Amino acid sequence: MSQLWLNLTQNHTQPAAPQATLYPIEDQAIVSVIGPDSAKFMQGQFTCNVQNVSDDQYRRGACCNAKGRMLANFTLAQHAGDYLLSLHSTVAGTLLAHLKKYMVFFKSEMATTEWISVGIQGSGCAALLNQAFGKVPTEDNGSLGFEGGMIIKLPFEGGFELWLHPDTAESTLMSLLPQCALGSADAWAAHRIMLGLGLVTEHTVESFIPQMLNLGQTDAISFNKGCYTGQEIVARMQYLGKLKRHMHLVQARQPLDPCMTVHSPNKSSAIGEMVNISQDPNGNAIALAVIESQYLEDTLTAQSDEIQPVSIELLSLPYDPLETGE
Repeated sequence: MSQLWLNLTQNHTQPAAPQATLYPIEDQAIVSVIGPDSAKFMQGQFTCNVQNVSDDQYRRGACCNAKGRMLANFTLAQHAGDYLLSLHSTVAGTLLAHLKKYMVFFKSEMATTEWISVGIQGSGCAALLNQAFGKVPTEDNGSLGFEGGMIIKLPFEGGFELWLHPDTAESTLMSLLPQCALGSADAWAAHRIMLGLGLVTEHTVESFIPQMLNLGQTDAISFNKGCYTGQEIVARMQYLGKLKRHMHLVQARQPLDPCMTVHSPNKSSAIGEMVNISQDPNGNAIALAVIESQYLEDTLTAQSDEIQPVSIELLSLPYDPLETGE
């Protein structure tokens, strides 16, 4: 837990009727992308249409290798004329190292930042943000920049992310705290999993094509923007192939581990693998897992060499995993 969040927690008095809950986001990094060629550079590397990213519109997207396998997926927003990219912290270095090989041909620079990410969720969170900032995004893919950061609206009525500049993050959060309860980083990770917003981590670099993580359901893939690295594979799967593996929400009454694979009694080899996992204090787990569609009706288990098999069951996502988008 960051020192900032520890300070906020120590001095916080729980309101009698909180309008929303604030959560630290500890597993995401924010990367800055600056320079006059930044949009052109990213357009040739990312699955999303960077031309659709503006002061009030963000896009989810992914960066693939030449075989269409993702090195990372992310949220891309524009702030004060530059770009900010939020992704899982364990793959930030991998993505930067990959992209800098191509960036030498463009007037553009990328670097990790010290920006702070916070989640806010609850029935009163939109009204609270509107009161604090004078405006709040109301549509999916909506964003709002202000002097000290950004508001990102999550899809599926999932609340918002606040991306905050470190110099002003504490004062921004202090203005919200009197009306908010405080949640945990684990609870926010679980919330993101329940929304079906999977993230590539160090365990799954180059494991999945974008459609396997259901990126078509959150406007993270454009099929009419033109060429980008891996585009041929992604487009071929969309129009000519039949995707056999999709990301699903599962739960277990025991802890799960990222090294586990998913198994069915009707196949000798693994039928899926873990994407993201969250455990609750009682030892239960929810997870996103990419699973072969033909085995979804079977009795499923998660297994690894070091851990006994764990029974898992499917839960519903807020969208249909079998629809890959247009």
